[in-house]
Amino acid sequence: MATVVSIAALFLAFLALGYAWKLQRELDVARGRLDRYNRTLFKVEESIRTLREEMENATARLRVEMMQRTGAARFTPEMTVREALLLHPQAQQILAGFHLGGCSSCAVEPDETLAALCASRGINETELLANLNQLLGARGEQNGVESYRMVKVPNVQLEIE
Repeated sequence: MATVVSIAALFLAFLALGYAWKLQRELDVARGRLDRYNRTLFKVEESIRTLREEMENATARLRVEMMQRTGAARFTPEMTVREALLLHPQAQQILAGFHLGGCSSCAVEPDETLAALCASRGINETELLANLNQLLGARGEQNGVESYRMVKVPNVQLEIE
């Protein structure tokens, strides 16, 4: 009788081992599928990020082009940093003079508005806009006060009159 029980126990152990092996194989197949799906998802997310960035750049370029064609090209508080950089090539130097971009400690988001940027960094918005608008040849009059000043950036000196 003990032999029959031993054989039955051994048979059940082999069945359990076979079943565990089958489950492990199914788990490996599922992991493989999951890895493929994750890689595909990552590629799709990267494509979406790239397309979003291209769309934001195209939108900013169109806004700047519209301002230039209508003759209303001015730096305004509602303008994004991206648009400001597109409006005039030296805008980056003015922003860097105010410690807005140019190094890792004063980096700015390209889609942040100039007003929000000034508010978050404690910068005089009127002074920043006056200096930026001087690049366009517009007089820096805001509230009846001319705000010409020399902007100094490391290794660069802009004097705008």
